[in-house]
Amino acid sequence: MAYEALARKWRPRTFAEIVGQKHVTQALSNAISSGRIHHAYLFSGSRGVGKTTFARILARALNCEKGPTSTPCLACPACEEIGSGASADVQEIDGASNTGIDDIRRLRENAAYAPSRLRYKVYIIDEVHMLSKAAFNGLLKTLEEPPPHVVFVFATTEPNRVPDTILSRVQRFDFRMLTEEEVRGRLAEMARDEGIDAGEDALDLIGRYAFGSMRDGQSILEQAAVSGDGKVTAEIVEGMLGLVGPEAAIDLVAAVLEGAGPALSRFPALLARGADLRHLFLSLIDVLRDAAVLAFTGKEDLLFRHSPASLARMRDLAGRRSREEWMLLLDVAFRSERDVLATEFPHLGFELLLLRLANAPSLVAVEGLAEGAPAARPPERPAAPAGSAPAATFSRKPPPDAETAPSSPSGPRLAAKATGGDPVPAGLWDALRRNLEGKKKTLLVGLLSQMEGEVQDGELVISCGHEMVLERLKEKDKWPLLLSALEETAGRPVPVRLSASAEKKSPGSDAVAVPDAGLERKALSDPLVLAVLREFEGATLLKVQPSPPAAPEEAVTPTEASGDVGEEGEESPYTEAPGEEE
Repeated sequence: MAYEALARKWRPRTFAEIVGQKHVTQALSNAISSGRIHHAYLFSGSRGVGKTTFARILARALNCEKGPTSTPCLACPACEEIGSGASADVQEIDGASNTGIDDIRRLRENAAYAPSRLRYKVYIIDEVHMLSKAAFNGLLKTLEEPPPHVVFVFATTEPNRVPDTILSRVQRFDFRMLTEEEVRGRLAEMARDEGIDAGEDALDLIGRYAFGSMRDGQSILEQAAVSGDGKVTAEIVEGMLGLVGPEAAIDLVAAVLEGAGPALSRFPALLARGADLRHLFLSLIDVLRDAAVLAFTGKEDLLFRHSPASLARMRDLAGRRSREEWMLLLDVAFRSERDVLATEFPHLGFELLLLRLANAPSLVAVEGLAEGAPAARPPERPAAPAGSAPAATFSRKPPPDAETAPSSPSGPRLAAKATGGDPVPAGLWDALRRNLEGKKKTLLVGLLSQMEGEVQDGELVISCGHEMVLERLKEKDKWPLLLSALEETAGRPVPVRLSASAEKKSPGSDAVAVPDAGLERKALSDPLVLAVLREFEGATLLKVQPSPPAAPEEAVTPTEASGDVGEEGEESPYTEAPGEEE
């Protein structure tokens, strides 16, 4: 007799043999026992979870000579015919190859006839979502009012592609993915009966990398048994699947903690051992997850299975970083799945992931965050380029209004003087303006272009000949942006002092007099002036002067009037001659 694959040989034949789908088994068993058999069912779920197998068991339960029953006998002619696939009344249709309206038309014609031998005609359509729109529409009427002897069973891995008009006419059952323990237990039973020497570690690996599919687990076990000549070990499974094992994944994570250089050097060595990038990524995620769980809880029973040696290494690895940093590393790796698994260049994507992981701890210093202290900038990091966000966030309050701020000969002091730190660079003013230009802060750049800035005694003094311009700089939508850009440019907070003096002249304007304060307020209260300032970014009121007095109207004498002449020396027709009567 020809060899039969384990997935076919160990296919369940009764509801009791199905693993992990108790919610479906219980519902359909009760429906059959109570005689409430629906005319159409939809089984949805991922591959290898038992959808088609369940449909065959349902057909056997409906047509068993002792039934309908939830426990078919498996010995009557009906059960044997259905089990061997020889029954003409139970048809399995591949939805991927019978997608057209003509196929559905033939199905409707055949469904009208009574069963040849069995109690029910059962149509099992696998991958039903592959049917065309016309085929679905052609099936609607038959599906809504089928003959009493017909039962439809649809199986699909993509229920979202099934039209709502179909879903409203069927009973839907969602098959869940199997757990590792369920897959492992079934595989252990198969290995014992088949005479396969499968180790516990090997079965754990197979159950884990079957990803909830019993059929995938059976295929891996069968292939590993052939590779090991009847003996299945963890080393055989790792080599067959391209796994690297926990020790190699721990080595890679330890290299990441040392820096980008060691991590990128370790990566090619793993590839040379035949590591599969997909499984290498999953192993890396597992180690980061275990380190985070161990750092947060300290409970080793919550970790994935480890040997005593790898468990000791995990404890040492988890102690090298804080739990917040492990969470950051795990989050960075988890969010990089698309770059590694869904790209045409997975090798470069994995190297990019390693660089992100090596750089992640320097993104934020977690010490002191609970006390609200700003994060310390790592000493080896260069100054932030223009346009980048500051590493730490500071709370700032808007400066006091001009009326309440204490006045001094040099102007109000609007920021506390920084204690310690590096000296303020001399070219800070020009660098600040370039930073704001890079951030597209046009209005703020326009204001600063009318001012002068220089560093004096560790603080930035911004001066302008127009106090009103300085008042605009202190507005709530401009002042925090200025301080943030200044801190980013200098690398630390810098005190700022605004100075308004009549001697200072606005750059770009020649000898503009300081406007009168009363006239300023009157002009700024004019709605038209305010509308112009809001409409045009960077617009500034530089000079306000009173309107010239209106000139008195001069009387025109008859003599002057008589002197008016038109063009070409002719007398104006609009001027009356003296003494002329109407």
